[in-house]
Amino acid sequence: MTSPIDPLAALLVGDSAVMQHLRAFIRRVGPSRLPVFITGPTGAGKELVASALHCASERKGAFVAFNVCAVADTMFEDALFGHARGAFTGAFADAPGYLAEADAGTVFLDEIGGLPLASQAKLLRAIETQTFRAVGASRDRRSEFRVLAASNEDLHGMCDDGRFRHDLLHRLAGITLRVPPLSARREDIPQLIRVFLRQMAGETDVAVESGALDVLCACDWPGNVRQLKQIVELMFVLSEGKVIARDVVQAALATDYAPHPRCVRYGDRERELLVVMEETQWSVPTAADRLGVHRATIYRRLARMQNSKVPERDI
Repeated sequence: MTSPIDPLAALLVGDSAVMQHLRAFIRRVGPSRLPVFITGPTGAGKELVASALHCASERKGAFVAFNVCAVADTMFEDALFGHARGAFTGAFADAPGYLAEADAGTVFLDEIGGLPLASQAKLLRAIETQTFRAVGASRDRRSEFRVLAASNEDLHGMCDDGRFRHDLLHRLAGITLRVPPLSARREDIPQLIRVFLRQMAGETDVAVESGALDVLCACDWPGNVRQLKQIVELMFVLSEGKVIARDVVQAALATDYAPHPRCVRYGDRERELLVVMEETQWSVPTAADRLGVHRATIYRRLARMQNSKVPERDI
């Protein structure tokens, strides 16, 4: 008899002790109604942890993720609470916000430190009462959402500076959960690589030779799982066979995709690429979709830009 698939193990890949502990913790706190504040380094997988918490909660509604930093300051309330028809120019119909979409489900507020103080007060009220008013509406709406939040910033320090509300932080941090960096679970790297290659290759079996795998496991990975996935994707593009050799791995690791703009002379196309890469948080697949080119083209352009550096000069 085939054993049932563990949905949390499928979401949060890895059999290391820290990942087993993380999944066990999620199973315990997932069914509760308490808000969870998720901390951890950039690229470690905070949104995946939020999704796993929603999965463990067995809530019937949707999981809705909202990156606060992706919205202009004037659009926060529209994004969170929605708007009524005629609320502003172009509002031709009622539109639900993230809190309405998460009714009976979970809303994940990523980079919550970017929320302006005025919107923080309204969010606090919405969390406490489970009601809010859409922009331009005449009455409140109710939504039974659970809130999860995450930030890379020191919110306690922001509270001391007056940039974040103490009462909102206390309301968000019913439980605090820290996502471990990839360096704390190196034994999971081979399994993560296999999962990423399976996503990219589909039915084709692609593997990394053992010596090359040792090189990858020894890296520090300051960008964590996100960085590992990007490097694996580059290895896949550069490799010509079903076995990724050590020299391909070393070539991928040696490529620096973040040249300092003041050290390089770029044309319009290069500047456009840098802007798109920054906007997509250096996600090559997303940037390729945005520009309408193959991801291999992105890699080639970035590699040419890396080779075009000139000596740094003051400006």
